[in-house]
Parts: sequence; structure tokens; C-alpha cells
Amino acid sequence: MQSVKMRVIYSTTKKKVVTFATAISEAFKCQVDDVPPAFPCDKEKLVIICMTMKDKPDDKLRRFCGELNKQRALNVALIVDGDKDSSGVKTVKDILTEAGTNVIDDIYTIDGGGFLSKKITLEERTNIVKWVEGVIAKNFE
Repeated sequence: MQSVKMRVIYSTTKKKVVTFATAISEAFKCQVDDVPPAFPCDKEKLVIICMTMKDKPDDKLRRFCGELNKQRALNVALIVDGDKDSSGVKTVKDILTEAGTNVIDDIYTIDGGGFLSKKITLEERTNIVKWVEGVIAKNFE
């Protein structure tokens, strides 16, 4: 597996979505943080954004995505708790594209569960790590 400078950022109130983000961070030994991150992204090859999405992105996520230009993040991959074809996801993709970063087409959908749910199964963990490996293989080799 190729090593890529990357970060995982999450925008959610659901603990299970945070657990997915943490699983990626542990598997790829990279930083994980919420929106807005404590330290700005800087020359990241890949930023993965895990988000719970309904009709529109919240203001913090919208502002963060508007700042992800090519100097901060060359590529952004999205993991969505919700409908990946929603108007909110389209808005996030449009904001990222307008900021100047490349948005990877392959969007991964997860079930973030309820507000109290935080555990993910071994299968869910394995599948999300395989998806990230596939994104890296497809876009960085």
C-alpha cells in the first residue's frame, strides 16, 4: 500500500461517523479532526471528509470546504452518512470544485446510526479501509 500525505476530517454529531473517521486514521496513520480542524490542511495529497448530510451543509463545513484550495488539498474524497445524491452533497462538491481542489467521484456511503450508536462492525471497518485503499491506488499510482 502506497503512503500518501492525507488527513481525515469529520462533520457530524453522530459518534458512529466519528468512529469511521478514526478507523481510517488508525489504518493509514494520519491525523483525524473535526470541522474546523485544529490545524489547517497544508499540501495534503488527500483529504477525506466524513459527513452527515441532509438538505444542506452546515455553515462550518461550508466555510471549511471553501478554503480547500490546491495549496491545502490536491484531492478530496467524501464519505456520506445519508443520501450521496442529495442537494447537500452536490453543494459540498460544488464548493470544493470552486475552491480549486479535485473532488474524487467515488463517494462512499455509510450508515451513521442513531445519536447513541458508536460501534462499527469489523466488516464495516474492513470495507471502508478497502475503499480508501482503492481511492489511493486509483488516484496516486
